[in-house]
Amino acid sequence: MTWRGSPHRWWLLAVSLLVAATVAGVAVFTVKYISRPQPVEIVVAAPEEGSPVEVYVTGGGVREGIYTFDGNATLDDILERAGVAIPAEGPLKIKISVISADGDESSPESDEQPNGRININTATVEELDSLPGIGPAKAQAIVDYRTQNGPFRSIDDLLNVPGIGPKILETIRDQVTVID
Repeated sequence: MTWRGSPHRWWLLAVSLLVAATVAGVAVFTVKYISRPQPVEIVVAAPEEGSPVEVYVTGGGVREGIYTFDGNATLDDILERAGVAIPAEGPLKIKISVISADGDESSPESDEQPNGRININTATVEELDSLPGIGPAKAQAIVDYRTQNGPFRSIDDLLNVPGIGPKILETIRDQVTVID
């Protein structure tokens, strides 16, 4: 028997093509519409009346840094100040950390000091000054560097701070930590 002479085989071919087209359509629909990233709502506890909010912004296509806003700032205000260009297609990949009035990032981890170590990404000048070999001037230099360049990614990044050399870093390495 050939394909020409058998209506049953033509029927089987037609059903197979219909099933394949349906599966392909479902796959395209799923990828295009269902698996899209969903919008995220960022809710931050309202600061005390008149107190500014500091926001650290980093990611592709932004002017990375810490920006200060009043309590009424919107996400659009933050993105505009950071120079974010919203892409026409694809997700926007940025990280926004809200820093409270006392300098700590608002995340559950920021209040914890693992093993009694000082988090160099949230520590105050006074906390940093308590480290051996770090006086008030070097502590302020660490805070200034963090403010200008964003959070430290590793403890070794302290070497980029003016006045911090390998000797001081090795002295304090076991007493500090980095938590984003």
